[in-house]
Parts: sequence; structure tokens; C-alpha cells
Amino acid sequence: MFDLIASVLAWFYSLFPSYGFAVGMLTITVMVVVTPLTLKSTRSMLQMQRLQPELKAIQTQYKDDRQEMNEHLMAFYQENGINPLGGCLPILVQLPVFLVLFRVVQGITQRVTGFGDQAGWTVGRIGAGAQPDVTPLVASERPFDPQNLPTDSQMYRDLVGEGLAFSERPTEMLSLGLDLSRSAQSVLGDGIVDALPYLGLILIVLISSLFQQKQIRGRNTGGQVNPQQEMIMKILPWMLPVFSFTMPTALVIYFVISNLYRIGQQGYITRSLYHGEDSLGAQAAKSREVARKGDAKSGAKGGGRTTPKKAEPTPKRGAAGVKDAKGAKARGKGGTGKGSTAKGSTGKSRSTGSGAGRTGKAPSRHHGSGGRTTEPGSPQHKKRKR
Repeated sequence: MFDLIASVLAWFYSLFPSYGFAVGMLTITVMVVVTPLTLKSTRSMLQMQRLQPELKAIQTQYKDDRQEMNEHLMAFYQENGINPLGGCLPILVQLPVFLVLFRVVQGITQRVTGFGDQAGWTVGRIGAGAQPDVTPLVASERPFDPQNLPTDSQMYRDLVGEGLAFSERPTEMLSLGLDLSRSAQSVLGDGIVDALPYLGLILIVLISSLFQQKQIRGRNTGGQVNPQQEMIMKILPWMLPVFSFTMPTALVIYFVISNLYRIGQQGYITRSLYHGEDSLGAQAAKSREVARKGDAKSGAKGGGRTTPKKAEPTPKRGAAGVKDAKGAKARGKGGTGKGSTAKGSTGKSRSTGSGAGRTGKAPSRHHGSGGRTTEPGSPQHKKRKR
């Protein structure tokens, strides 16, 4: 894969010997190749959102039987022509391609290393018999040693300076007045004026990244976004300029071209999939609204505080006494029949109140009516009278 993309890069350079032109055309070519995957990923995502209420109904209906739920879901996917992995699979395919492109563009800016080569370059520059102070070579003064490029390509020969002595080999990758092998950080050390064109490219990277983020947010109004994805969308537009500041300018051109292409791509997706009431994006938005209203209604029906285990409404204050009275009455009925009431000499029943465990043989001191604690004529009554 590295050699293939590097060969395409060398071919574009043979058409027009400009390093910037070759990097830009390679970036556009790769973006065009993966565009169908991007469109397929977007359509699959919208299709899943449009059918989300039906999918949720199936999941709710068969929530107690996972195997049966999966069978019904797969049948539903086949009936509607949906690939559940359609939204993420194209992205997984694109990621290695862009990584290879990134490494190839970075590889053409590689320089030779080694003390022997550096010493030979220095001797060639100072001439025989001279006695100057020898200072270490910085990275920008070393000749190129590009990676992955075909050795018989014009681009490779121009970079390595084929046929030239080591001290005469090129140390710059000039295109439109910029050295694509240097970063804005290294050029800034030479002076702010020299670094202005490099910083201008980084500014374009920032503006294009923010504009692309605005496009995506503008058409997904009301849609639920994964918190992790939301965080990435906020950070990424600011991270790319930071990376660009320390990377070779050839990679900054790659970022600029890819961002501009994606802006046009997102504009096409918005017009083709989101415009009109019958568009797939509009249908997905309606389904999200229906699902949101359904969740709101279900939340309203189950309103109020519920107990953590049985999800029953929490009883109001004052209801505990009623419940205890009912429980005492039930316990009294389930006993020997003497625990709830006791008959006196008059045959009238008296309440034992909350005296749990009493059998009725011993008199209770507390009654619901608050009267005497002993009956007239009982031994206790006579003893107290004395």
C-alpha cells in the first residue's frame, strides 16, 4: 500500500514537477476514491435513525429473550436493506488509507542521518586545507533520503540529487516559495517574516476545520450525539493546527487540501440527503422527534418518586398508621380469635389497641376509648377498691 500510493505521488510529479502539486493531487485522488464509502456511511446512519422507533419497539417487546430479539432484529434489517455495521465499517476502511497517505507524504521529507555523511558534507563545503570551526549540521542542512518512492522516478532523482556529490545534494523541497520539508516552528526561528506564509497555511487549517464542524452541527440540530464524539468534534479542529505547527509543510498542504475537499463533500451531502421534507435526513429528524416525545410521555406516566426495588409509588405521610392498623387487624384474625378483642361482663368488646401479642386473657391498660383499665366486679377492681 505504501509503495502504491508513493508511485501515484511520483506519477503526479512527472506530469508537473512541483512537490506541492503532487501532494495536493495525491490527496484529492485518495479523497475521491473513499467518497463513496463516506456517502454510504452517512446514508446507513440516517436509515438507522429513521427506523429507530421500530427497532426500539422490537427491543422492548423481546427484552426478556435476547436470542429471539436478535432474530427479529436481523429479519428487520434484511427486510429494510440495512447493514447494522454500515455506519462504522466504511470509516474503519478509510482510516488505514489516510494513515498510509500521511506516512507517504511524511516519508518524502526524510533526510539522511549518520556522522560520516555529515562530516563528508562539512569537508566538501569548507574546502581542502581550511581550518574553520566545524559546527553540527541541523536537520534542514542534510540531504534527502525519501522513503517508498520508486528509485527510478523523477521525483526521487530530484530529491536525492542523483549524480551530484554529497555536499552538492539539495537540502530544500521548494514549492511556491516554501520549503515543504520544514515546519513552521523551525522557520519561525529564522524570523517572523519568513514564517508568515507557513503560519498562513496553519490558519487555513484552523478556519477550514471550524467551518466543517459548523456544517455538521447545523444539519444535526436536535439529534442526540455521543458525549465522546461531541468531545472529539470540539477538540479536533484545534488539535490539527497544533500538529501542523510542528510537522513538515508537505503535511500541512495535505491537511489544507483534505479539509477543503471535505467542506465541498459535506455541502453535497447536505443538499442531497438533508434538503426537502421527503429527504432521508428529514425523515430521520422526524423519527428522532417521535422517539423523544414517546420517552417524555412514558416519563410522565411513571411520575413521582418510586421505591428502588419494586418501583411502587412512595406512600404519603400518615398512611403508615393506616397500614399498621390493617396489619394488626389481619394478625388478630389469623390468631386464636382472642387477640383482637376481649369480652367483659356486659358482653361488649373492647379494642386492645396496638398491644401486639396479647391473647385477651390479661387486661390491657390502654384502650382506644381511653376508659378504665379493669372491669367492675373483677378481682383486680375489688383489690384496688380496698
